[in-house]
Order: sequence, then structure tokens, then C-alpha cells
Amino acid sequence: MSKKIMLLAALLCALLLAAVASAEVQVGEFYVFGTYEQDNDLANGAEPIEWRVLQIEGNEALLISKFVLDTKPYNEIRAYSNWSKCTLRPWLNTEFYDTAFTDEDKAFIQTKTLYNRYDVQTTDTVFLLDNDQAKRLFADHPDRMALPTAYAAAQGAYRSVKYGLENGGNSQYWLRTISWVEKTRASYIAGSGGVMTCGGETDGRVENDTWGVRPAIWVTLDALTVKAE
Repeated sequence: MSKKIMLLAALLCALLLAAVASAEVQVGEFYVFGTYEQDNDLANGAEPIEWRVLQIEGNEALLISKFVLDTKPYNEIRAYSNWSKCTLRPWLNTEFYDTAFTDEDKAFIQTKTLYNRYDVQTTDTVFLLDNDQAKRLFADHPDRMALPTAYAAAQGAYRSVKYGLENGGNSQYWLRTISWVEKTRASYIAGSGGVMTCGGETDGRVENDTWGVRPAIWVTLDALTVKAE
């Protein structure tokens, strides 16, 4: 068998395996991957993170955490703070990344070049969704709603007084797109599930430390082996 035929056979095999893996993992399913403190009981260690599959491209899947996992300001001080310069971005890509994932986990996570409206492109491993993804990858407002974990709530995560009350109230959580109105504000998802692209007059100020963090990552499909119960 010639080298050309062998290479073609290997390529076809790889494409077939990718297609099989893609068929097994479906958008909208939830999988367990990595760990993070969630029940606010530090004595029993971190809990497995549940992730929702938002998008599949080839052999990779875009995931977002099911719950708001923590609360952080978009930027620690009130200043012109787009995604490339905000303090939340390095926290996600260093402290959160190293806390949530083992070296074995990290081998499945993909680093991506991200387009950022009103900003430069960035290269990130852990990130937030942007406005367009938040609108396009969810079915409607209720589909975007997210509850905070007990740990995030204990860190001061906002709880809605109107939505999700049967579970203590939804969180509002950051998007990575800066406000189109005022560059000391950032976009976020409201407790109602609405996409607040203007950042609100006061709530979306970048130094707000009660808004939640719902991380997103790209992984290869072979990372998704354990479905959430």
C-alpha cells in the first residue's frame, strides 16, 4: 500500500471517528468535567462541574457551566475596561483554570482566538460568551437563566427578586462584550434571561462584584464521557 493511500485511509478513519463522537454528543446535553467548590462546604472538597453543550464544530464542543460558579467584578476598579484588559479575563485563564482542571483535563481543553466587538481579538482558554453567542446559542430568555451555586451565593452573588424564586433566585452573570453605551459598563444576562447589551446605568458597572461568572470552554469531544445525572 502506497504512502498516499495509507494517509488517505488514516484521514478517513479520523473523520469517521470524529463523526461518530459528534453523533454521540448532542447540543443541549450536560456533562461532568473538572471540579470547583459549589456546595460551600470546604471540608468535603470541590464538586464536579456540570457543563451544557452549546455548540459542536467537528471534533470540538463549546461548553458553558450549568450554574453560576463564582462572583467577580468584570474589572476590579471602575475604568474603561474591555475584555482584553479586564481583570476577570486573567482570573479565568489562570486561577479558575488551575483550580478547576487537572493536567489530564487541560489536555482536552482548546485555546481559541476570540473575536471581541469594540475590542481586539484575544487568545483564551477559559472565557465568557459574547453578546452574539448569548443571543444565538440559547432558545429564549428562560433558556439563558442560571442559578448560582451555594458557594457563589455565599460569595455575594446577586439573587433575583423576580425570577427563579422557587430555587432562591437566579443570578445575573457577565458576558465578555463591553457595553455599547458606556465603556465602564459590560454586558450581562439579567435574572430574567435577557441580554443586557447596554450594561444598565448602574448594575453593569465593571466594578460590580455581585454579578456571577458562568465560564465557557472549548473541549475535544473525547473529554465528554460522563453525563450529568
